[in-house]
Amino acid sequence: MTISIPANDHGQLRVFATDDPLPAAALNKTSEGLMTLFGAALDPTYVDVVRIADLADMTLSAYIAEGYDMTADLADQAALDRLTGTAILVLSRATGGEAATLQLASGLNHVTTYSPDVKLSPPAALPDASAKGTLDQPPQRSKKSDARVGGMIAMYALIGMFALVGLMIWVGG
Repeated sequence: MTISIPANDHGQLRVFATDDPLPAAALNKTSEGLMTLFGAALDPTYVDVVRIADLADMTLSAYIAEGYDMTADLADQAALDRLTGTAILVLSRATGGEAATLQLASGLNHVTTYSPDVKLSPPAALPDASAKGTLDQPPQRSKKSDARVGGMIAMYALIGMFALVGLMIWVGG
């Protein structure tokens, strides 16, 4: 089976499953092990190998809901919860933003693809009374602070001393 992942794929979680025992390289998510399973170079950081037996009382759909914050519809949830072997979860980022074609190894099946739950709500109408403002009077200048007045006096004093020193040098020279 072949699965194409486009370059602009974002936020998807693809769930693959097999009942066959996986080689140690695939269980350890090495580059060679993932290449054996998918026939494409995937970033192991964004691949999760889950043995269903290791989940104990938790179902795979609950694991994905809690770990990845994605919920499945009822049909996908039932399909996920029936799995017994090993599940391989591949996030979109595993392809590094590049287009990829996955050539699934024999015995490896694509179960479902999760898409992020997009919750859009229209913006609420904002009241416009405050946006009108008051333009009937000219803006008032703010009162100068004491620090600003002191700074201006110090600047004028420095200019006066500079002029006095210049005059003294000119007369003495």
